[in-house]
Amino acid sequence: MRWFKEILACSVACIAVRAEAEDSNADRLCSERPGLTTTACITAAGRLQTETGLASWTLEQGDGERTDTFLSGDTSVRYGIGGKTELRFGWTPYGFARDRHADGSVERAGRIGDATVGVKTSIIERKGDTGLAMSALATAILPIGRLPIGAGDWGVSFQLPVTYRTSDKISLQATPIVAAAVNDDGRGRHSLYGSALEVEYSLSEAVKADLSAQVTRDDDPDPQVRGTPALGSVAVSWQPNRNMQMDLGTNVGLNKSAPDVAVYAGVSHRF
Repeated sequence: MRWFKEILACSVACIAVRAEAEDSNADRLCSERPGLTTTACITAAGRLQTETGLASWTLEQGDGERTDTFLSGDTSVRYGIGGKTELRFGWTPYGFARDRHADGSVERAGRIGDATVGVKTSIIERKGDTGLAMSALATAILPIGRLPIGAGDWGVSFQLPVTYRTSDKISLQATPIVAAAVNDDGRGRHSLYGSALEVEYSLSEAVKADLSAQVTRDDDPDPQVRGTPALGSVAVSWQPNRNMQMDLGTNVGLNKSAPDVAVYAGVSHRF
């Protein structure tokens, strides 16, 4: 009977592992980093998860001007409630911007950034190894920071994250967005809408590679800002254990409306 007990124990363990893998909202690390999309999965009930941009640098150039923006500690805190919903809070504790104008003059500014609050809820929950998962995410900007790091006014956005897992190696993601984005001068709002697409490939159980692209329409009243920026992104993430992930990535502007390049590194941790 010993062999029977061993087989039974193995079967129970396999079923438990399979159940966790099948459920798109299972109790596991569910990071939205890295890349340009947002995953559809929800933080498990009673779990607290943090996602922090340790450092990022963004370069924008045009008409003889150059802007370098550095952010540090940009953090999102997510807490799961009820199994299919999570509450969210975010804050950028520090940013530094350096502007070199066409006449050669330079402006520098170090500021705290804005805070965000939001709620994300599952609409379609994947129950198999492959298939579709979908959620809805609403976010509001609380303008506690100052320009040029803070937006200068309140704003809201709505996203519809969609994840389709084709196999244990490949996941496809799409994230449509509509927003009342803050005007570039920090006063009032305008429409912004678009979408991002991503292909995620598991190189191993711990390492994943992400290739993503995003196109948005920005109807800022300033004609120098108004446009349709397009971005491409390549990123890699490493999960050394069940509760921690580290990532490194870069974004590249695909047209003149987008920032030229961005490089970032971050960490996600589940408590």
